[in-house]
Amino acid sequence: MQKQVNKTSDQLEREKRAFIKGLVADTESDFSRRRQERLPLERQWELNLNFATGNQYCDIDGRGEIFEQEKEFFWQTKGVFNHIAPVMETRLAKLSRVTPKVSVRPSSDDDKDVEKASLAEMLIGEAFKRADVDTVVKRVTEWGELCGTAFYKVIWNNNGGEEIGAVDGKRLYEGDVKIIPVSPFEIFPDNLYAEDVTDCSSIIHARALPVKEIKERYGVDVVGQDVDVFGLTSVGNFSNSKTPAVHVMHDAVTVIEKYEKPCAEFPDGRLIVVAGGKLLYYGDLPYVKDGDLKGVFPFVKQTSVAVPGQFFGKSVVERLIPVQRAFNAVKNRKHEFLNRLSTGIMTVEDGAIDTDDLATDGLSPGKVIVYRQGAKAPEIMAETNLPPSFDEEEEKLMSEFVIVSGVSDVSSSSENARLSSGSALEILIGQDNERLTVNAERIRNSYLELARHTLKLYARFMTGVKLIKIKDVFDKTKVYYADKSTAEVDDVYLESENELFYTHEQKREMLFKLYESGLLAGEDGVLRAQTKEKVLSLLGYKDLDYRKGLSRLHEEKAQAENEVIRSSGKQVDVIDDDVIHIDEHTRYVLSEYAELTEQEKQRLFAHISEHKQRINVNKGAENYGRNE
Repeated sequence: MQKQVNKTSDQLEREKRAFIKGLVADTESDFSRRRQERLPLERQWELNLNFATGNQYCDIDGRGEIFEQEKEFFWQTKGVFNHIAPVMETRLAKLSRVTPKVSVRPSSDDDKDVEKASLAEMLIGEAFKRADVDTVVKRVTEWGELCGTAFYKVIWNNNGGEEIGAVDGKRLYEGDVKIIPVSPFEIFPDNLYAEDVTDCSSIIHARALPVKEIKERYGVDVVGQDVDVFGLTSVGNFSNSKTPAVHVMHDAVTVIEKYEKPCAEFPDGRLIVVAGGKLLYYGDLPYVKDGDLKGVFPFVKQTSVAVPGQFFGKSVVERLIPVQRAFNAVKNRKHEFLNRLSTGIMTVEDGAIDTDDLATDGLSPGKVIVYRQGAKAPEIMAETNLPPSFDEEEEKLMSEFVIVSGVSDVSSSSENARLSSGSALEILIGQDNERLTVNAERIRNSYLELARHTLKLYARFMTGVKLIKIKDVFDKTKVYYADKSTAEVDDVYLESENELFYTHEQKREMLFKLYESGLLAGEDGVLRAQTKEKVLSLLGYKDLDYRKGLSRLHEEKAQAENEVIRSSGKQVDVIDDDVIHIDEHTRYVLSEYAELTEQEKQRLFAHISEHKQRINVNKGAENYGRNE
């Protein structure tokens, strides 16, 4: 009987090994197929990178490989006059201004829902700050501008957050959200014609990792080699002999992470991780909970120029490459022409002089040319002026750079420099930013999606409470606590408009206009203290506020008193700002009115009346002083 049990166990072990072997083989085969299908796009991305970095004498041959273009004649110049790089720098500088604030809309006007939405906002803000989202967005935008598409990977990091203890000498952490920039070279969708991540059935994230890191992360030993981090192939198998792989990671291996959407066979989806012919991980997709299929893939896509019906977008660099090639050709032919004018071209009768000597030394100053007696003396060909078509074509190409890229430096333009009207300059700057507003909106949408993924991960994996430290505009640190229920919201939105619509100077000017028009003042025509504090803070002059955030402190004190007044009543303190306290207490009564008992209402009404009486007493004292 024991023998039969052992035999059954052996059979199960063989079946397990066969399953793993087949799973690894299928995953590697699927990855190879996707890589082959995506190869033309990958070569274009490599060409874009070459042109942006100044290696502009390369192209894609008929085999789909990048090759270096050789000179047709030894005397040809191959100078590079890189205008793509400054165009990209200008675009990235403008797009770097896009840093929207993500807000959460409460489900109702109930104080508890408002407080929950406020905590969710803080949770997102803290997660973004710890993940350095602004820097991550800039890196993703750089990849997107160069290649047309880039990605964010939003995952739960078990080793993130605060340390909470140790077990068997191993430190334990509360865990936190981690946001990683991912280049398009690492993403392989199952369908190149799916327009969004959510339209894919599966996505492979493949990248080169050191074998040491794989051992630490998965506890599996794999054999390392030299891997091209872009092509994700071993350097020994790199097929293009003319352009060797320069982005090489040593002692590494390609890790293939395959994310499969839930289906009838696998209702919770699957995550398969393979490297070096070995299975590193196999299990359910960790981002599926209670059948919710929103954001089952931990990726957010950001494109520069979207292409309808295609997963990957296009880059402005791809449009600029033909213009850059033509510009290089014009400048080089122009320089060759000028070289001919400066060095001269000499005509010599056959056999009259030693042409080898002349070709070697050229026409150096003071050179004595000896020619055969009776022969025609060598002479320099008649000089011709530089044809104006060179300058005309160069100017046209410079204009093409602006038209194709959609950006220009308004301040450096000679025509725009003569404009004396500030309004005219503002119009030109607005027109210059207009074509980038679509790109800016895509970045803003990325912030929204990152916020939704962040909240979902907190709702899925957060345990206990999380400490949130917030420093307000007056540099006061406040501590809040959030739990899993705080993250169970998804109605996020962007509080500000597109940052390219208005410059910082225009926003400041608008504040001044609002102040001058009286729209910021109260019914009595006086600017309230709390409004003044916020205006000075927005203008960047909060240090000029003599109250030092006093209005905000009064608001917080009044908010904290509401529950106390409701339950047992409370007298007005001598230091209270009556106007601010009346507003906060009234807001509380209106938001909780249906839930308040008559006794609770009377307590709150009595407290508000006491504040109003103090205001009337103070006004009476002021009037009496004036009469005296």
